Amino acid sequence: MQDTPISKVVNKVVQLDELFGAQRLSWTNKIKDLAEDLKHGENLHEVASYTLSYRQILVENIASVSSKIRTNKARVGKNFKEAWIRYYQYEYKLNDKQREKFIEADMAEDLQVQDLLVSHKEFLTASIKTLDNMGFAIKQRMDMKQI
Repeated sequence: MQDTPISKVVNKVVQLDELFGAQRLSWTNKIKDLAEDLKHGENLHEVASYTLSYRQILVENIASVSSKIRTNKARVGKNFKEAWIRYYQYEYKLNDKQREKFIEADMAEDLQVQDLLVSHKEFLTASIKTLDNMGFAIKQRMDMKQI
């Protein structure tokens, strides 16, 4: 049984969603582990180094995802323009609303990919904020131990 173009599109979106889901789960577990160590006040120097390391990795991931968002956004804009012209020259005259619906249907994959990328970037940004807050908490815990 061969894949149809529609099933390939769905598979691509599903694969991307699964990849991002796995990455979110991995980062969530790493941050929870750090939080647990911080809670118990153990290995604060190690927790601090992992916090900084993870933060830098997330910054690099955000840069990569941001680049993909820009690339995909440019492609969406170009495809929208081409589709608008194509449907303007369509043998059946469409009003603007109908034309937009046709274009949205044609561009569903690109728009879903864009939404997934933006959502993943927001998760990574929120994870950095969590790590920043943990950094302040680590400093406070270390200061308390010195007292």
